[in-house]
Amino acid sequence: MTKTSDFRLPTSGFTFDLTNCPDLAQTIAVTCAALNVPAKLTGLSTLRIKETDRIAALQNELNKLGYNAEVENDDLIILPSLRTDRHSCESRNLSIKTYNDHRVAMAFAPLALLYPITIENPEVVIKSYPDFWEDLKVVGFSVF
Repeated sequence: MTKTSDFRLPTSGFTFDLTNCPDLAQTIAVTCAALNVPAKLTGLSTLRIKETDRIAALQNELNKLGYNAEVENDDLIILPSLRTDRHSCESRNLSIKTYNDHRVAMAFAPLALLYPITIENPEVVIKSYPDFWEDLKVVGFSVF
């Protein structure tokens, strides 16, 4: 049995089949992009028929932030990014469109640890986690 503290995210490219847990795809994709870890996430076909097309939403929002995300059929590919200038993000008003999807809002929120972002329509989290923003405040996030 592996302890949580023993888990390490691969630093080189990897492929992960999310057929049995597609709701984790957004969090994994944003994390890989932020850490500049290449990944191919497969088994995502059901994400196209959720509150929004979550595959397209991930690609749109990650690319808007300067990360490198591509879609190949129903797979999301996070490529190495040249995005190294964190200060350019700090000087811009970066806004994440949620597409009225609670999981988009929650997956992108941790990027606020890297630079200031705004989550559009933040109340969408009410669907699955009504206290999400309050809980982030408890652990030190600035939520306005």
